[in-house]
Amino acid sequence: MAFALFVKITQIVVLDVVLSGDNAVVIAMAAHKLPAYQRKKAIFWGGMIAIILRVVFTALMAFLLMVPIVRLVGGLVLVWIACKLLLDEEEKVVTPDNADKSTFAAIRMIFVADFVMSLDNMLAVAGAAGEKLWLLVFGLLVSIGIIMTCSAFIARLMNRFKWIVYLGAAILAYTAGEMMIGDREVASYFARSHRVSLNSHWEEDFMLTRKKVSRFDWAEELPADLQGVVRFHDGQLEFAGQMNEDQKKALLAGVAQADHEAIEEMYEQARHRDVPNWVPQGVKPHVELWFQRKWPVEVWKGIQGRQYHAVAWIFSALVIAFCLGFPYWKRGRSTQAKAPG
Repeated sequence: MAFALFVKITQIVVLDVVLSGDNAVVIAMAAHKLPAYQRKKAIFWGGMIAIILRVVFTALMAFLLMVPIVRLVGGLVLVWIACKLLLDEEEKVVTPDNADKSTFAAIRMIFVADFVMSLDNMLAVAGAAGEKLWLLVFGLLVSIGIIMTCSAFIARLMNRFKWIVYLGAAILAYTAGEMMIGDREVASYFARSHRVSLNSHWEEDFMLTRKKVSRFDWAEELPADLQGVVRFHDGQLEFAGQMNEDQKKALLAGVAQADHEAIEEMYEQARHRDVPNWVPQGVKPHVELWFQRKWPVEVWKGIQGRQYHAVAWIFSALVIAFCLGFPYWKRGRSTQAKAPG
């Protein structure tokens, strides 16, 4: 029991630290130009506020991430933050007179960026903690020290090597591009209306459910309920679309007793969820799609042969190019405006 608890705590801490690498970068970018005392203050309070909010809002993440265009809007906010940080790098000079004001601006920027970038992080950590809120809180609190230490170290490097600032902006821009093209409504528009997949994450997040099983007796000849929706490869069972009760029973009949829990988890992840009762009756038909864990299998079948995943990389590259080039474009416009005649 004690060992299992130790493993769970370790899992939460490691998961949060790994997922927060880009958060440490943005914290460092916002604070590195401040004097040492104000820098520590900005890193501590900016990161602390965002992490506390992660704990508070974790319970809401499962619903928040289903709200239309939330990732798209979050990505646009990160693009603005990346451009703003680079503009400040080029233009802002911190002096003893404006240090306190700059500290507040850095804390505000850290809070906004860290919160936006933590949407997916919070959902992942909440899944690892399960129903034990104290485990979630403990894991996040332990990770605070690690994240803050990394942020302070990166901030010192940025003061010595300016190119690291632009690398940080590129990481932030890449995160923004991933968020925008990974938005559920963006994916739905292209996959449902145009029958194309432009990002492999669309299939992983919205169409397919996978679990490891020890054996699958139906691998050679699938029952009618599973044809066209199930694939077994290298010990992994893959299900496309929304699973119904009959399909679950057929899968349970084809796996070992030890794998029944995996099938039950697949069912929970893939099935259609009813709209909660607290949603007004008049609104339910309009929000029903938000509460589907996976799209119908027809969407998966429709994109076969039309999967252009390179588009996601190209889009992220364009977002990075825009963010890195924005300060030069802005400076060029300002120079033209000030030029006589």
